Amino acid sequence: MAGRELFSFSLEGIEALIDHLDAIEKDLDRRLDETLTRLALKVIGDARRLAPIDEGDLEAALIVGEVKRTIAGMYIDIGTSPEVDGYAVVQHEGFRRTKSGAIVEMTPGEKTRSKPAHGGYMPGKKFLENAIKMNEDLIIEELSKILEV
Repeated sequence: MAGRELFSFSLEGIEALIDHLDAIEKDLDRRLDETLTRLALKVIGDARRLAPIDEGDLEAALIVGEVKRTIAGMYIDIGTSPEVDGYAVVQHEGFRRTKSGAIVEMTPGEKTRSKPAHGGYMPGKKFLENAIKMNEDLIIEELSKILEV
């Protein structure tokens, strides 16, 4: 067909752009990993100060996992080592059920009562939940800073 013009264009540097975006992604992942780990260690440190104490096993069993990546995002597990999970749940919730189904409220023992308050919370039940509450604003602030870049 006469008068038909061809249209063409080219993109130069697309590989450099892709490399740059890959570098940004890796840097973001690294900073998120470091920040999640640091924040989880802070929460666990506070949880240790709030944990009830009998023989010290619960404080020592509070752990931070490794950062995990999923399609939906990144997360880090915090909690107790598996060998004390049952005990930790009872201490965290502040009650246990007997075989007959009766609920027995746990009361802080002498060692727990001798621990000072920390971050506005008394040591004892809900120690991990309270440690997270104490750090909630810090967590939001730190993660927001990473995403602002």
